[in-house]
Amino acid sequence: MNKTKIAILGAGNMATALAFHLAKQNNTVHLYCIEPDVEQQINKGHCNNKYMPGTKLPSSILASHEIDKCLDQANYVIIAIPSHVAVSVLKLALPHLNKKTIVINISKGFDEKTLNPVVISLQRALPKTMQKQICMIGGPAIATEMVKDSPIALVIACEYKETREKVVKLFRGRNVKTAQSKDLLGVGLAASLKNAYAIALGFCDGLKYSTNAKAFIVTMAVSEMAGIMLKDKADPKTASSLAGIGDLLVTGWSPHGRNRRYGEKLINSKTNDVKKLGLTTVEGIRASEIGLRLSKKLNAKTPLLDAINKGIHSKNNFHKPFVNYIKTVKLELI
Repeated sequence: MNKTKIAILGAGNMATALAFHLAKQNNTVHLYCIEPDVEQQINKGHCNNKYMPGTKLPSSILASHEIDKCLDQANYVIIAIPSHVAVSVLKLALPHLNKKTIVINISKGFDEKTLNPVVISLQRALPKTMQKQICMIGGPAIATEMVKDSPIALVIACEYKETREKVVKLFRGRNVKTAQSKDLLGVGLAASLKNAYAIALGFCDGLKYSTNAKAFIVTMAVSEMAGIMLKDKADPKTASSLAGIGDLLVTGWSPHGRNRRYGEKLINSKTNDVKKLGLTTVEGIRASEIGLRLSKKLNAKTPLLDAINKGIHSKNNFHKPFVNYIKTVKLELI
């Protein structure tokens, strides 16, 4: 029996973790990789020391900088690249996709032009005959923990039951639980917004606030996410699901969470520059900006998101808008 072929667009830490898990499920996985050193490490050394050091990869994982080779006869395509380039890379992939190929998005962010979660823009970039074949993966998932076979629960969101169930079956494993959701928009919103709110949890850590404060901020963040979802005609209950609060908790507490670390590092810093702070991509910065634009468009109340955005873009004392929010916020209804 032929193995299922899975193509992953990207070769970063999450792409590598997904490849590791799926290869262990007896699938063939091809990574689209634009970094020659990473490509060579994966193919010759069966490792990815740049993004997943110390992990031995199954030999059924291959990498290539040629997108057509990666996508040839792929049953599933997973988009695991920064959200701001996801649509452009999908368009590169389109000529090489089979009409029956299922597209799975893991990229968490907003489309700056439409203010939609990137998964909705990806869906609209597909031919109409393929739009029912796009899924979004949400939930608490730290890549470095995934490769350690630690228990994990993922949400598979898709508007079409048949497609959703295929992807659920694909990802389910010994220690991987999979929940289903038909709220593609809501899971996309949660996955994008949680990055912004995780910066606020980093502020808490940098200010040496207690877990009481962090729990308070999580509660307010989930409330604001639910409000945006309701106004945007998604299911507000998604905010309190694995895709919302579950993902926010792991991002806001994990020492590996880049958005949390960014917020923490901003405290007592003289710069908000990501690279100068020793970090790579911090999706929460754009998410706070675009999420705030979306909330204003929808007339949703998001004072915490506003404080996060103001803090990030302050000239100094980046924490002041956040501290002021805590002092002045009114707990009228939770």
